[in-house]
Amino acid sequence: MSTTTRTSGALDLVLYGVAASTAALAVAVYRITEIVSPAGPAVTVGADAASAALRLPAGAAVDAVVVRAPDLGVRGRAWMIAAVLIAALAAVIVAAALMRVAFAVRRGRVFTGGATRALAVIAGTLTVAVFAWPIVDGMGRQHAVQSLGIRFETLSMLDLLPLLPILLAAVAAAVLAGAFAQGERLQRDTEGLV
Repeated sequence: MSTTTRTSGALDLVLYGVAASTAALAVAVYRITEIVSPAGPAVTVGADAASAALRLPAGAAVDAVVVRAPDLGVRGRAWMIAAVLIAALAAVIVAAALMRVAFAVRRGRVFTGGATRALAVIAGTLTVAVFAWPIVDGMGRQHAVQSLGIRFETLSMLDLLPLLPILLAAVAAAVLAGAFAQGERLQRDTEGLV
């Protein structure tokens, strides 16, 4: 009976991990297809640039406008594709590492080297992604907006604020990796005493 439970427990973890990875890859394929299409990628243009480009009267208010950039060059498209690949790769790596941690927890072997390394991989991947993605995506958006003849406004710290929860998750994973490493040492020490 316990063998069936362990197998079904492992199967659902695999299905969740594969579903998350497949969803990330499907979104990446969709976005890359949009970027390389002749119509060009969709780009959000800020309120000031949109009002100026649309020649709206002074009283009209625009928050943001999503436009297509059909004249985007190869370098701009390459930057945008690289940003999509960074996000998709990070999602797949984190899903695989989470599956590794979940397997260890399900087996009751929480303080193992594999779970500790998986948490460190999650922390590293999220940290790299949270800093690399905005830069690479910003380069792609800069090329796209400039291809429309609109001045690009550089990234500010406020633009990075929505990524703060991801950075906090990376810190939490790093703290957990340290705790798991300590638990692993304590477990080895107590097994040596018995």
